[in-house]
Parts: sequence; C-alpha cells; structure tokens
Amino acid sequence: MIHFRQGIKNIPEICARHGVKKVIIAPGSRNAPLIFAFTAQQELECLSITDERSAAYFALGIAQQSGEAVALVCTSGTAVLNFAPAIAEAYYQNLPLLVFTADRPAEMIDQADGQTIRQTNIYANYIKASFDLPVETIVSADLEFSDRQVSQAIDTAVLYPQGPVQINVPLREPIYTALPETHSLPKVIKTLASDTLLNDKSVQALRAGWLSHKRKLVVFGVFPKDETLNALARKLADEPDVVVLCENLSNISGDNIITQPESLFSRINSKENTDLFAPDLLITIGHSVICKQLKLYLRAHQPAEQWQLESSMPYVDTYKSLTSIIPGKALNILSALPLGETASNFSGIYRTEMQQVKKLHEEFVKDATLSDMAVTIELLKQTPAGSVLHLANSTSVRWTQLFPTRSDLTYLCNRGTSGIDGSLSTAAGYAYASKQPTVFLTGDLSFIYDSNGLWNNYIGDNFKIIVMNNNGGNIFRFIGDKQLMEKSLDFFTTPHQVKIKSLVEAYGLDYRCCDKTEDLEESLKNLFSADKATVLEIFTDADLNTENYKGYFKNIIRMTPNP
Repeated sequence: MIHFRQGIKNIPEICARHGVKKVIIAPGSRNAPLIFAFTAQQELECLSITDERSAAYFALGIAQQSGEAVALVCTSGTAVLNFAPAIAEAYYQNLPLLVFTADRPAEMIDQADGQTIRQTNIYANYIKASFDLPVETIVSADLEFSDRQVSQAIDTAVLYPQGPVQINVPLREPIYTALPETHSLPKVIKTLASDTLLNDKSVQALRAGWLSHKRKLVVFGVFPKDETLNALARKLADEPDVVVLCENLSNISGDNIITQPESLFSRINSKENTDLFAPDLLITIGHSVICKQLKLYLRAHQPAEQWQLESSMPYVDTYKSLTSIIPGKALNILSALPLGETASNFSGIYRTEMQQVKKLHEEFVKDATLSDMAVTIELLKQTPAGSVLHLANSTSVRWTQLFPTRSDLTYLCNRGTSGIDGSLSTAAGYAYASKQPTVFLTGDLSFIYDSNGLWNNYIGDNFKIIVMNNNGGNIFRFIGDKQLMEKSLDFFTTPHQVKIKSLVEAYGLDYRCCDKTEDLEESLKNLFSADKATVLEIFTDADLNTENYKGYFKNIIRMTPNP
C-alpha cells in the first residue's frame, strides 16, 4: 500500500527538479508534514520566518533578485491571509511565488474547528492559478494527481508572465507522523522555454509605422536592469526624432536619456504652447511609471499611435491612446526598427527644455539644509557603485525621482500595488539573496509598519537602512489641500511616539542617528563603512520637507534660471 503522505514527501523533490532553490517557512502545526518534507530535501535551502506577512515579502525580495520561483509554506487559518499583501504585490510585479497553504480536510471546514477558514482559491484575484491536493495518497491515482498538480503549479508560476500560484494542502490528523523515507520518483512536467517572434508582415508594418512618424516618445516603466537594452535605449536617444524617457526604477540611463520626467513635465505642463512637446508615436515598455505630470500630459495630448511592449497586462491603457500590443522582447522589437532615416528636431526641443530644468534643479538643491531633500542629495552622492538602492513607497521613492539616475546603481521599489507594507522585508530578502551592498531608504511610518522585517536570522552585513524620520506620513502634506485637511491632518499623517532606536536595538542591529546638517555627510560615510547591518535614523522637519517639495516645483516652472 502507498503511504498516505507519499504525496507530501514528493512535493520538495518536484520543486527541486523544477529548479526551486529556496523555501520560506512560517512555523505552525497544521503545516508540520510540509516542514518535515521540505527540511529533509538537501537541495533546498529552508529559511524560518515567524511573521507570515514579513515572510512572504522576504520571499518576494528573493524572487525579485533571482527571477526564480520561491516557495512559501504556512499553517492553516489566518496565517494564509497574512501572506495576501505580498502575493498581490508579486502578482502585479510578475514574480513567481509558490504558496503552499496547509489546510484541514473538507469535512472539517465551517465546523467550528480551530485555525480553520475557507482556503480554496483564497487569493483568487491575485494569482495565476490555484490547486487543491488530495487529502491522502493511498491509491496510485491520487498520488499521480497530487504530483501532477504540484508540477503544473510550478510550471504555471514560471511561465511568462510569471506570477504567484497557490497550492492548498489539506491534511488529516494525525499531523505529527513520520513521512516515507524516500520519494516515489514523481513525474515532473515542464513547458519548454520559447520566445515570441513577429512574422515578416508584422515587422514590415512596424518599420513602416516607425518611418511615418517624426515625433517619437519612448517611455520605459519599471524594468529590471538590462545593460543590452540600456545600450539600445542610448542608441535610440541619439536619434533626432526620438525622445527616450525613463524613471530611476526603469534602470535605464544615458547622456541623452531623460531621467527626471516629473521635473520636466511639471515645467512643460505650465507652458502655454504645450503642443510643441507632443509625440505622434508613443512606445511604452515595461510596467507602470510614477510620474503623474507625464500621465496628465499624454492624456491631454494623445498621440496618433501607441505601441505597448513587454507588458504582462497587455490591455493597460494608461494614456488613453493604446493602438498596438506587440508581443515579444522589447530588445528584439526595437532592434528591428530602421534608425537614422527620419529628419526631425523633436529630440532637440526636449533637450533644450531639459537644459533649463537642470539649471533650475541645481539652483534649488545646492544649499539644502537637513531635510528629506538633503538626505536624498547626499545619499545619491555617497552610495557605493554597484549597490542596490531599495526605496520605500510614498516620499522616499518620490524624492529620488527628482534627481538624475545613476547608471552604477540598481533601483528597486514595490510598485506593483505601491503600498508601504512589506518594503523593508522585501529589501531584506533581496539583500540576503544577492549578497550585494543593499541600501534601503524609507520614511518612519514605512519602517515602523514593517519593522518585523528585521525579525529573522537572515539580515546580512551588506544591508544598510536609512530612516528619514519626520514623525508621520509626510506625503499627505505634499498632495493634500492644507485648509481642507487642517482639522483632520493627524488622521492622514499619523504622528507617533515610537522610539526607533529602541526598536532597532531590540532586533539586534546597530543604530546611529543624525539631527544636524553639518553631520549628515559624515553620518552617511560612517554608515557605508560599517561592517554590520546598521540603521541610520535622520531626523527631519515635516514643514521644511513640505516647503522644499512644493518650492522645488514652483522653482522648476519659472520662465528662466538665474544667470
């Protein structure tokens, strides 16, 4: 007779043969058989993280770094729900998480049993697929079905577009019983990797369309660092009829590439003759952009055509001008376009305006006193080449958007759902997997919200954290109406009494602080030279931060810089 837990024993073997390397396990009781099975599989590295929400974001950070599937394991009940925020983020970032959720058998659901909720397809809107395994595998048909479900789940997660899947594992008592000594040579099913290639007719149509337009705007959204694509973007940006526009999260930069779009389009949108900058062909590549001013401009000046490349959600019409969805890799598509054949001064118009933006930018930031702006300036000066800069959402990522992208850094941020939850855990997971110098820039609320991201044994010496503490959610001061919010401001900014020093020391990390302009440079130097994981808390003034942010854009839209 087949052992009733043979299917459980086979799961880690199937994972390993699919190339899974890391498993994040949140402790519990109902998932004990899964813990026994995974920790016995020598090819897999198993990590234990108690807080399920943090564990899931930690796994997301590993997947973000490697592009490979990462397994997650939890017990039944609300533990399953605690995974949900990171699963939603992984879904919108197209990251492959294999979510193994231990469950009670069907006859025990809604029977007032402990740690029991309805778990089947619980993440329905935020996963590629959900799979339910048989409770027991004492007959060969059930074992074959279980093995196939696990193999299909992993294959589904890693196929383009990648994304999370749920494998729900109902387990009948007794829970704490020995598993079979060996797996049963489970069958593994894989889809062979392939590339989508356009046919000759489609290529010719694109080439003709490209040549028919003299004002082309190429916008890169969030994109992993790719030096080959970056080289092609630089080549495109040298064309007189092409403007290439990126944010730092695009990880694309070059002499003629615009990497400060929020600054530029704030200025453009303030002008009388805005049509001067309107493209007739818009090409969008990758995920979303943050730049609100760009979105406002392109929605008001819709191009004749918009081509969408490498978008995992192909019908996203952010700019209300989508005409063509082009499958395949952006590198292959753009390489096929005929360059050097269109006379135009479209890029010159942008270059002239960008020169004004750069001058106005330098005028404003050169004498910044201790503030979020000053921290960002000094951070971008001092961060060692080759580092990864992880950015929390809200103000941290927006401050860095105002400055030119450094080509020797990798920029990352959880922009799938853009929440503040889990950003610290994600950065910690990335740092653990990469071993590269990793810097996490965050505000105080994001840090406190996800402080359990430090509650694990995997925080490496390569991880450095900068907390800009302005005592609350400062972004609401930037974007809200001051008079309207005056009486209820605390309900937006949520000022607090949390002592970050005590919090950091409780987790065993080194702590440093800075509260003076003259100490900022040295504080950052000391942070980057520290040989342990360290948190640098920098105290800034919320009113000054607001004044700087709003003043920056008022300055950018001035007619001309000072001589």
